[in-house]
Amino acid sequence: MRSILVLAALLAIASLAIEGADIQTPLRVGAWNVQRLGQTKMGKPEVVSNMVQVLRRYDIVAVLEVRDVSEETPVLLLDALNSGLSDPYSLSLSARVGRSSQKEQYAIYYKPSRVTLVSTYQYPDTPDAFEYDPYVVVFRDSNELTFGMVSIHTKPTDAVTEIDALVDVYDDFRSLPGGVDDVLILGDFNAGCDYVTSNDWANIRLRSQGSRFKWLISDHVDTTVKGTTCPYDRIVVSGSSLQNVVYSGSAEPYYFDEELGLTDQTLIEDISDHYPVEVRLRGAVAPGVLAATTPNIAIGVSFNTTASAIASITGNLECDQDLVLYRWKVDSLETAKDSISSFASDKSALVPPEAVSVLAYKLDEGAMADPTLYGDGLSSPEYTITLLCSVSQASCSLSVTAPTLVN
Repeated sequence: MRSILVLAALLAIASLAIEGADIQTPLRVGAWNVQRLGQTKMGKPEVVSNMVQVLRRYDIVAVLEVRDVSEETPVLLLDALNSGLSDPYSLSLSARVGRSSQKEQYAIYYKPSRVTLVSTYQYPDTPDAFEYDPYVVVFRDSNELTFGMVSIHTKPTDAVTEIDALVDVYDDFRSLPGGVDDVLILGDFNAGCDYVTSNDWANIRLRSQGSRFKWLISDHVDTTVKGTTCPYDRIVVSGSSLQNVVYSGSAEPYYFDEELGLTDQTLIEDISDHYPVEVRLRGAVAPGVLAATTPNIAIGVSFNTTASAIASITGNLECDQDLVLYRWKVDSLETAKDSISSFASDKSALVPPEAVSVLAYKLDEGAMADPTLYGDGLSSPEYTITLLCSVSQASCSLSVTAPTLVN
């Protein structure tokens, strides 16, 4: 017996084997306040080893709170990152900035195999709005999308005014000859707890101008390692082209202590008092793949039946075909549920009510409504209902399929 599911899988594999076809894996971008990164921290091998494990998670990562007068530490960390790697990182380093003698740098580690560095820009901060002037790096990705990345570490007690002033940084960058609309603004905003309260948001243009700036990290997550629960670290995106390649729901903190199985609290806090925040951007898909495939994701239910019930559809109890296929399309999930219920009612000898209940429950609980899986903003969603039966095994499956993006 040939299974329709096995056939679909083989077709998918074949389509990806088309000569010249390629699908780029998503680009993972992060920002991490590593807490006073200097020669003292680099002198702790276990700390550095765990930092490297975390940083290697990213294709681009902004490392914040780099403090070393000699400026050797960022290069030492680059060497540690690249040790044993066949796909090495490069480094873009800001100037040492800060109003006081306690100056900091932004260190941007990135993989040239994934992105091309186009330009860099140190915000001049003529109004003196920032303790640590933001640093802008411009990249081009596999989609040929050019986007800016603004790294920021705000002064906690000035967080409201500094976050607000990031709009000026964005507008200033866009006005430059090499400026673009598509920008990620990310880093330690200190955007929560006592530094930014619910009453402050109305005075922060980066939040109030919601049509321009999309905040990807919730006000209700914890990005701090210690006992506090504060959403200090954030990612904001602007520009329609960049927003279109953001995986919906992919922006979140990375809880490195849990993921790496660390239980020594002293070691955890030596690594950092912040968790990284991250987001994924969709990679390019070769035209050959898009032309040869229609990606779909389905939920389904299987059930036993009888040969006579299948014969009620085929009209032939001795049917020599193992598969009997019914397929129809609808334009909404509500229509899908109604259509399945109506079909099952007409074919009650074949489709048990339990099968309908399972599918209805999954649809009601949002199984086909996650834009992370199915693609946020697909132009014309279409749902396919499929009934597949095996005469020889006296069993059937009923499924609902939705279109999804390739990656």
